[in-house]
Amino acid sequence: MPSSEQSRSHVTVVEGLYKSFPDTPREVILKVELLSHGHWFTDAALAATKGSLVKSYRLFSYDLVSMDALKRGESRQVPEWFYIFQGIYDLRAVAIQTTMDPGSPYIIDLIDGRLVLTLDGQIISNVAYPVEPQYYAKKFPDSVSYHEICAFGSFFTVFRQCQYWGPKEECRFCDINQNARQMKQSREFTLSAPVKRVDYVKEAGIEVSRNILMKEGYQAPVSFIITGGTITNVLRGLEENDFYAEYVRALKDSGPRRHISLQTNAKTRDEIKWLHAQGMDGHHANMEVWDERLFEWINPGKARRIGHAEWIKRMLDSVDILGEGNVRPNFVGGIEMAKPYGFATMDEAIASTTQGLDIMMRNGVDPRFNQWRREPHSNIVQEHEQPPIPTEFYIRLMGNRYDLWKKYGLRLPVKAEFIETRRYLGVAHGVYDDFPMLLEAPWYRHPTARTPDELVQLAAGWKEPRKVAIYGAAPSSADVTASSRPVAVA
Repeated sequence: MPSSEQSRSHVTVVEGLYKSFPDTPREVILKVELLSHGHWFTDAALAATKGSLVKSYRLFSYDLVSMDALKRGESRQVPEWFYIFQGIYDLRAVAIQTTMDPGSPYIIDLIDGRLVLTLDGQIISNVAYPVEPQYYAKKFPDSVSYHEICAFGSFFTVFRQCQYWGPKEECRFCDINQNARQMKQSREFTLSAPVKRVDYVKEAGIEVSRNILMKEGYQAPVSFIITGGTITNVLRGLEENDFYAEYVRALKDSGPRRHISLQTNAKTRDEIKWLHAQGMDGHHANMEVWDERLFEWINPGKARRIGHAEWIKRMLDSVDILGEGNVRPNFVGGIEMAKPYGFATMDEAIASTTQGLDIMMRNGVDPRFNQWRREPHSNIVQEHEQPPIPTEFYIRLMGNRYDLWKKYGLRLPVKAEFIETRRYLGVAHGVYDDFPMLLEAPWYRHPTARTPDELVQLAAGWKEPRKVAIYGAAPSSADVTASSRPVAVA
């Protein structure tokens, strides 16, 4: 049990950040903290996950500990993400990607029937879990779960390994190969094969569309992302473009109103044209880090095969073919300061990546930032101790991104997502969406709407509330749930 001095010091850090950055939404600051330092679930909070959308471990582990350190079967119980809202800081609901760490001061607990977030024992906010989609209960004839083919109605990792192998090739922050191995060793998952069947991907996409039709009463649009490891040679007799194009066609041709994004290495203009003709609407050429020196250190395989300058050229060229907002490379936010070769100062790191942000955003590229989680099996953590990146770094860098978002008149990041909260409350793995959403979206400006149910009802314009979150074992307090309290919709 931490001392009262320790408890005060952690709360003091958070509140000190609130004072230092008064124009940054408090939700952003606390979300950065929860992603950087991880969090843990008490037994009671773990038991309350029944009926929630389970964590998929879809690509990386996104945990600060190995799966074999999870002794209570957490990998098949914890939610993909959770929401924080209300509490002592009167927070509006934002989504936090589950990042397990038993040593974290942030604990999710169930107290008096409601889920809460505690910081060294002090309740600081309410918590809710995302509701499991209907299709999550379905299985294929060989007992493979639909949700292990398609995570949260959107994400298809069709090749769960990478042919960039070893420290001279693989991206140093990445644990894709190790994550696939620990999933198989756990024997807790229904799918162990590294390559997903094309017909299973097609059928899972059809089932997602069926679920949308049942929920909405019409065939609302949906976005799918296809991803997987790099194929440097061939896989099942196919080179990388041909391999992934099979999945693009399977999803694009098997249902209406589908936006298909593909996440691979940067492609040439001709390759993008060809993939676009196969049905690809968007492309994510994940650059990971902007600085040329760090690009070569962090991404040795990408640097050797394509190179820094060529990678940038290919991203910018892709906009001419796919259009504004459909080229969305990912960056591992915080890797700029990784030990031992990262930038020595926060100012240098922020200046470098901000320069890249400006170049990309003025040219129609919409960069995403997955906050670095320092997974223990990644090469960079295995070789060097990696302390948490200061919360101030993310506040300042993502604040700069928001300023550029306004400068270049980019769209509010509302996507055609299957899960309503992902559509209107932003992504869980970083705060790049949260800045424009919290500061610009009209539903976030409502004077009293705080819970996921309330905010989504406002954003979607539903006349009656829908249950999008689980608030605890027996929610009854007026400040816990909105599922029985509709908000006024204009």
